[in-house]
Amino acid sequence: SAVGAQRIAITGLATPLAQRLVERLLQAEAAPALLGLDVRRPLRQHERLAFCDVDLTDPTVDARLADVLQRERIDTVVHLAFRRFPSSDVDYDHDLETVGSFALLAACAAAKVRRLVVQSSTMAYGAHASNPNFLTESHPLRGHPDAHNVQNRVEVESILADWTRRHPDVQVSVLRHCWVMGPTWFDRVVEFFERSRIPTVLGYDPLLQFVHERDLVDAFERAALEAHPGVFNVVGRGVAPLSTLLALAGKRNVAVPRPVLYRTAWLASQGGTGDPPAGFFDYLRFLWVADGARGWREFGEPIYTTTEAWSAFVGSRRLRRLG
Repeated sequence: SAVGAQRIAITGLATPLAQRLVERLLQAEAAPALLGLDVRRPLRQHERLAFCDVDLTDPTVDARLADVLQRERIDTVVHLAFRRFPSSDVDYDHDLETVGSFALLAACAAAKVRRLVVQSSTMAYGAHASNPNFLTESHPLRGHPDAHNVQNRVEVESILADWTRRHPDVQVSVLRHCWVMGPTWFDRVVEFFERSRIPTVLGYDPLLQFVHERDLVDAFERAALEAHPGVFNVVGRGVAPLSTLLALAGKRNVAVPRPVLYRTAWLASQGGTGDPPAGFFDYLRFLWVADGARGWREFGEPIYTTTEAWSAFVGSRRLRRLG
């Protein structure tokens, strides 16, 4: 079919990534027909976007989804229904992310979808002292036992790899992106770095990498509109030590011995995210930077480096405070 005839469904329509992707796709020369899927219609919705309320935690959702995808003649599904903020309802998160993804795959198979693009995370590699300097796409996904959303991603990728082998006719793209920064992005990581005093683990200063929100949308747009089967790390170029990034932002680095930090942060962490502090702070202890070469070859050179993405975030927050 001609590119103009493409029909794309996007799950997790209320997420910032989905909203930006919709805006971008509607600006394309031959704009595809778009269908948004989420539990409820977002407040601001483009009039050229069809919408269907779908709850991925509903036990019978796979049959309903298959009907919707068939009725709307969807050929491409972009799956973005993942948490930006881990919730303390760990079981619900698992039902949404892991079981929900399983249901979506069943629906895609029934509806004979041609292309599937799935959001994943470089956090799935896990933060481990034994990690090599740059993790390629073939590195095992070791996850983190104390980060339930990360474990969900590992599980989804395992289910997806198996499904892809059984459905060789479907073009499946998995985009594992690192932490996202930019002027308008907001998630749990951004919320943590918005503070003026940043608690860090004494004796550790890991290299971090970011991807700018615009570069992230670029990659997802290309994966949705063109055939890019495979697994790709989506990261900005370059890395920077945590201490350098904090100094650049004029933020106070509050280094706390690990046992003290993990003990004092325990209650807030469990109450807020359902996870022990290690599920987040280990990512500020150990190396988990990903090799971006394969993704850059596939989707083009990112516009922003890690440091530039960080600076875009820092600069926008300063302006917001001044405003």
